[in-house]
Amino acid sequence: MNLTNQALWAELKFKVLESALMLQDGYSDNEVIGKLMEVVEILNNTEPKGD
Repeated sequence: MNLTNQALWAELKFKVLESALMLQDGYSDNEVIGKLMEVVEILNNTEPKGD
């Protein structure tokens, strides 16, 4: 896995973990969904490379 892919996966993992922590801290569903939509946007804008 090249450095770009590693950075992308790190960002995705961070945003998912951040969403879980937001749920734990009592953020509203809409706030958490907004954070998870950032993950969806990243995935939509990333072309799979098969690495």
